[in-house]
Amino acid sequence: MNLDCFLKKDKYNLHIIKPSHMLMKSLKSIAIVITVLTTFSCRTVERANQKEIKPFVGIWKDTTNPGSQVVFMSDGSFYNIAKENNVQIVTHSGTFKVLSDSIYVLTITDARPNATYDLKGRQYANYYTLSSDRKTMKTSGVVDGRNGGKGLAWTCNLVKVDKLDN
Repeated sequence: MNLDCFLKKDKYNLHIIKPSHMLMKSLKSIAIVITVLTTFSCRTVERANQKEIKPFVGIWKDTTNPGSQVVFMSDGSFYNIAKENNVQIVTHSGTFKVLSDSIYVLTITDARPNATYDLKGRQYANYYTLSSDRKTMKTSGVVDGRNGGKGLAWTCNLVKVDKLDN
């Protein structure tokens, strides 16, 4: 008996099916199932992240550093604003992700070239505590100094506001 092929009979014909053909069909089916599962799981993670960032989204006035504000956008981007010589400037910007009930990560894609601290192209994990009414948030972290300079351990008290200061 030759086991190199199998016979399959339909209503009208007798088909010879080679095992390699059956294996390919099985692999295609498995690939389709994996693709579907991956698509749904990625969407679930994306939705979970959107849900996690919702309390962050908005304009936050930094009461620790007068004239400073942080804006967290619903698309996961953020930017920091500082007032210098009565002019508002964006000091740094990038993306953010909430990792847990107490930690978020900033990925800083742009920063002032003359910044004291090493921000651009860096990723910093920071701590936060959000009030129960979600209108105040305490944040803290550490940033590295530029060119081997001294780093900074910082803490900010943020209050959610309706609009940017002028």
